[in-house]
Amino acid sequence: MSEKHLQTGDPLPANSGKLRIFAMRFCPYAERSVLVLNAKNLQYDLVFINLDHKPEWIFTFSPKGTVPALEYEPGQAIFDSNIINVYLDEKYPEVPLQATNPLRRAQDKMLVESFAGAQSAYYTAAFNPPALQPSMVETYHKGLELLQKELESRGTKYLHGDQPGLVDYTLWPFLERFEALPLIGKTEFAIEKSKYDVLINYMTAMKDVPAVKSYCLSADTHAKFMESRAKGDPNYNMLDTSAVCCMRPRKKKE
Repeated sequence: MSEKHLQTGDPLPANSGKLRIFAMRFCPYAERSVLVLNAKNLQYDLVFINLDHKPEWIFTFSPKGTVPALEYEPGQAIFDSNIINVYLDEKYPEVPLQATNPLRRAQDKMLVESFAGAQSAYYTAAFNPPALQPSMVETYHKGLELLQKELESRGTKYLHGDQPGLVDYTLWPFLERFEALPLIGKTEFAIEKSKYDVLINYMTAMKDVPAVKSYCLSADTHAKFMESRAKGDPNYNMLDTSAVCCMRPRKKKE
């Protein structure tokens, strides 16, 4: 898989006939849809986009030039991770990812919505100057506490149950990136085991899920991208295929 992000002037790759997802390698929203594709064992092509210098043809698939966008038929696409993922779950039901109980589906959606504050706090911490508002740190930890309480209440390995589901794949990309914040000096955002033992156990389990393991990145790698973006020069093409590993930082060459 090429990690190159296509940009203005680059031609649109030929369509192979598979599903095609347009993404950005470090985008948590795009990762949501990649994880769902992986979880459903679907064949797809992945095209990465430079969001600062977008190729002209991306607007054919996503009117605002945002990712992810899913080309489900040649020249036909849908966009927004939530829309894409529900479509995939309903179109390819062999590996169902949503709860069968309507109330649990509603609860899953409310959990995702309630976690949005922590996600916003992450973006502020990762890509803005060091000065932090105490309320932002508080909002971040309230999100983590909410998630931990929900895990305790459900009493299952994953939020979805014994196997991860759409709610897990929706929340995971942000948890993956949260671990990088202390590495860029934002120690207020550390996920300490003494406080978040249940959440940490959940995160460890998610890292071993095949759909996640094949795509996620180490905290070290995310931290390097955060630093480049915070400086105003995001290094979209910093990776090669050997960088795919969220279990541990990349080993130094001996």
